[in-house]
Amino acid sequence: MAKITYVEFNGKEHVVDVANGLTVMEGARDNGIPGIEADCGGS
Repeated sequence: MAKITYVEFNGKEHVVDVANGLTVMEGARDNGIPGIEADCGGS
């Protein structure tokens, strides 16, 4: 597991654990990080 720090435009930080094998975008999406829609592509 990796610990990732996402920083919003206003400077607010979100530190979350992201499972190995996931992308940074997937980690943001799965943890409800504001501003990451992650609605492009897919199947």
